Amino acid sequence: MNIGKILGKSHSNHLIIRASSWESDKKIPDIGESVYTSEKKRIGNIADIFGPVAKPFVSVKMLRSLDTHNEEILNNRGMSLYTLPSNRKPKKKNYRSKSPSKKFSPKKK
Repeated sequence: MNIGKILGKSHSNHLIIRASSWESDKKIPDIGESVYTSEKKRIGNIADIFGPVAKPFVSVKMLRSLDTHNEEILNNRGMSLYTLPSNRKPKKKNYRSKSPSKKFSPKKK
């Protein structure tokens, strides 16, 4: 799935991508999902999705092994990046019941 196009890099050395329009029938990528170039070369993981709902920004944490290629990727502003389609089911949130906490009660004299 096409995520969007590279805009630049953040102060924390994450790639910032402007997402292509996401229609309601398309699956929005999950945080932590792998990001690839058009040649299917893995470059990092989605760290955050922020901004307007219709056309958000995506922050991608680059792989450490690509440190030497960071400038090459950044010089390709406008390059499209992708996630691979997955057949996995959405994760269910596991809400654990918290044990009741002991309430503080002052000692009576």
